[in-house]
Amino acid sequence: MQDDVAMSTAARELGLRPKMLELAVQIGEIRSEGGAKDQRRVPREEIARLEESAGFPQSFEERLRVVDAGEGAELLGICTARFARLARGGCFSPVRFYVNRYRAVVWLYLARELEAFAGRRPELLTGAVPRGLRMLLGEGVDYRPRHWRGRRVGQLCRQASGRPWEVAAARSAVLTPEVLRVAVPDAGERALLQSLRPELMVVRGESTATREVAEALCVAEAEDEVLWHRLMLEAELQDARAAQHRDGEAGAEPEAGGPSARCPAPRGAGEADAGGGAEPGPPLTLPGSGPATRRRPDVVPGTYTSSSGGGLPGHDRPEAAGCKARAAGQDSARTAGPSVVRRRAQLLHRMRGPRRGAAWWRREGELRRPAF
Repeated sequence: MQDDVAMSTAARELGLRPKMLELAVQIGEIRSEGGAKDQRRVPREEIARLEESAGFPQSFEERLRVVDAGEGAELLGICTARFARLARGGCFSPVRFYVNRYRAVVWLYLARELEAFAGRRPELLTGAVPRGLRMLLGEGVDYRPRHWRGRRVGQLCRQASGRPWEVAAARSAVLTPEVLRVAVPDAGERALLQSLRPELMVVRGESTATREVAEALCVAEAEDEVLWHRLMLEAELQDARAAQHRDGEAGAEPEAGGPSARCPAPRGAGEADAGGGAEPGPPLTLPGSGPATRRRPDVVPGTYTSSSGGGLPGHDRPEAAGCKARAAGQDSARTAGPSVVRRRAQLLHRMRGPRRGAAWWRREGELRRPAF
């Protein structure tokens, strides 16, 4: 007997709608194997485990129940206006969205996550909204798109676990071609990432206007969000390069066949690397960053340095790329190929270290972090 089945077969055997099964796979309720979404398969042992669970399928469907803003407000016992303010302020994250006939974005949330939030932070459901949240909302902040993007990228990275180049491609899925040219100067690596780039949201059969709205939500725009994804991409690229060097392989081959309409594929993504050997474009300029610095000959390509001129390509100030390492020999530890967890901890440690002046996101007029 076959050890795994296609997603459509698994949905039929479990009596679930295909979109519900897709959501279950995304949030980790069901383990799946394989590559792209259309090629993923569900092990039969997972189907047997679910069928033997208590209260199936009602209990399982309840764990996957999603609600919009109106239903979520009713679930929390608050008005829709307060629910929208809490959602925009990042108090809870949407799990998916769709664009209605009026080109308005409708965000959907897991009901069980909203119930957990109500039990964890009941003070936010009544009384005055905290001052930090009011300041954020007054500046027009809306964390719903970035939280959804971060959640989807994390899901795609987990699905690609064990395939370093696919994980790096998932990290790059929310970056524009201009940012990607700076983050990945090598044209061959960019082409490989583009060929393996996963879809954040399928928008087949939708109108052009709806497609444009969905594509815009799949691209990181805020400066701190872009910087975060670039840091994570650099860490994943180091792992992919180390695995390629260790195994003597050229990485995963691009999948054959024409890709379906997918999101994101920012306009110009196909033209960004046209010609293959084109020189990298001008560096992306962020507030608090200067022009790209010349790489030192003693620095291993693709690694971070602790000097004031090191860090991410196109960033030569500590506000954007982190500050000096506190412990001697930290650079040599990074170039020696430490684990992903250790390297990310080191990068974040540098970002949280003492800075020269106020951090750029705390300057007057810039985005501020919540105070609650």
